[in-house]
Amino acid sequence: MEQEILSVIYNQSFHNALNRKEQIVPPIWLMRQAGRYHAHYQKLKEQYSFEELCLQPELSCEVTLGPIQDFDFDAAILFSDILFPLDFLGMGLTFNPGPQFQNHLEIKHLENIEIERFNHFIKFQSESLNLIRSALPKNKSLIGFVGGPITLYHFATRHHEENNSLLNPFLIAMEEILTKNIDIQLETDLDLLMIFDTEANSLHDKDFKNKVIPFIKKQAQRHPNKIGYFTKNISLNKYQCLKEIIGLRLTVLGSGYNILTELKNTQLSLQGNFSNDLLALEDKDTFKNALVEFIYYINDSDPKHRSGWIASLDHGVQKTTPENNVRMFIDQIRTKLV
Repeated sequence: MEQEILSVIYNQSFHNALNRKEQIVPPIWLMRQAGRYHAHYQKLKEQYSFEELCLQPELSCEVTLGPIQDFDFDAAILFSDILFPLDFLGMGLTFNPGPQFQNHLEIKHLENIEIERFNHFIKFQSESLNLIRSALPKNKSLIGFVGGPITLYHFATRHHEENNSLLNPFLIAMEEILTKNIDIQLETDLDLLMIFDTEANSLHDKDFKNKVIPFIKKQAQRHPNKIGYFTKNISLNKYQCLKEIIGLRLTVLGSGYNILTELKNTQLSLQGNFSNDLLALEDKDTFKNALVEFIYYINDSDPKHRSGWIASLDHGVQKTTPENNVRMFIDQIRTKLV
């Protein structure tokens, strides 16, 4: 019998979806639900820098809880950034407002890594998670995350000529760091840990299978049914590779997939797949019509085909997204499904 995720059930709907139990109304959470579109976040940014919001556990907790308090999502996700492991390598990460690195990636950054130092380096993240779990209502789930190695390599090399000789040493070093990062986060009672790997879908299928799948498989084996994976606009061949990983719990499908059909053909839970572009529409009538169409598409299916579905987007909430669109999305999902 497949292992269930939690000994303690926080959000029943999220628990049901992760364990593929039939339910009419799915849980809802959105990538970047704590961020620039949200007035709560904007007010905090008037007083604090992005780094302060990430690095000070009390502030990270406050940002994380904002969307739960204002929109009543089923799950909170740690407010942090995927790039801090690159700072640990010695690249000198700052945000102004986007990420910048004082140092180019070199082989010296990847040699003789003192992994035992990482616990102290990333302590702010574990402290944030503990504060969040303590402050969250007991009926809300909690999600942690790390970046995928390929995506982190993309960020580490994107502003200078890429040196392909660094790729394999980088992947080896980053696997060690991220494995430690995942272990540390899961010391808190998380419902799920997401691996965000936006850039991985740009790889050829062979490279995805050889350079991405082994890392995901390792984490899924070490933490069965606790790991979710996201890459943007995932191709069919890459999606098929993920479906074969034993112990992987969830992946994210873009709006190009019929998510209800896919749920019948996999043991994975599937997250998606309303378009984040549609959620960001400023014209109220156009947005409402798009949402009505999405609700009709869901209601046109047998509810048993929704087992394992988490209602979400094909990517993160855009900074121009009207808050009322988010509220309407949540309200319609919760009140109009039959």
